[in-house]
Amino acid sequence: MLASPQTKKILFWLGLSLPMVALLAMAWLVHQTGGRFNNSFTYVMQNYKVLDIFEQTQAHIVDAEAGQRGYLLTGRPEYLEPYQHGMQSIRDNIADLKKLTTGDPVQQANLAVLAKMVDEELVFDPNTVPRPGSTANDASVVTLTARGREKLEHIRSVLFQALEQQQQALSKHQQQAEEDVVSSQVMSLTLIAAVAMALILVVVILLRLERLQEFVTICAWTGQVQYRGQWLRLDEYLKKQFGVSVSHSLSQDAAAKMMREIEELNRSQKPPPAAG
Repeated sequence: MLASPQTKKILFWLGLSLPMVALLAMAWLVHQTGGRFNNSFTYVMQNYKVLDIFEQTQAHIVDAEAGQRGYLLTGRPEYLEPYQHGMQSIRDNIADLKKLTTGDPVQQANLAVLAKMVDEELVFDPNTVPRPGSTANDASVVTLTARGREKLEHIRSVLFQALEQQQQALSKHQQQAEEDVVSSQVMSLTLIAAVAMALILVVVILLRLERLQEFVTICAWTGQVQYRGQWLRLDEYLKKQFGVSVSHSLSQDAAAKMMREIEELNRSQKPPPAAG
């Protein structure tokens, strides 16, 4: 069944508009994909920075605890410098981590616990601590060493939990980014396929229009149409060239002319009346 002229017109304009719509959709998709990629890249880099600062914080905590323990055991002021430097670095690191994880309530809670533990376990005033002798007995060394290990284990447990949660968040975001990339690729392929189909439709319509624009040779006497070296009736030509099925009927003028011819024929064949 052939499409009507109205359907062909709709298909023609649809074929012209589909590539434009698909191109606009592809431009929008590229823009969205670029934005998501930039956001993912920024998030990944931020996560790696957070993980690096957590590692630095752990190292500074070890340095601060070692300086604190060294001063408590010996009373030598040279241990205060690494202690103070470590504590300042810890505070700076925690402040940076709070800024970088502003939108993460879980990490904000972990950092609050970490800051509280640092204040409780590592902060002390050297002026209020009794100055020990230049040497410490074995019991005090064992006690402070055990206490230092206990402090570090408590703080490391919080740091380990924070690091694990940050790595899980990073892994989840990377997986989401990969899914977004795959989805964008599928959408791009779909749009490319739509553009290709639309272009094929336009080419088919243009070819049909080109065929319609060809010159047709018609016999002036018989009304037959020349088609590839043959003279065909008009209905045969339409069938071969365009696949159009033709039905036959009579117009009003032809019907009226036929009736007049029949009446004239009947009158001419009617015998004259007999003489009286």
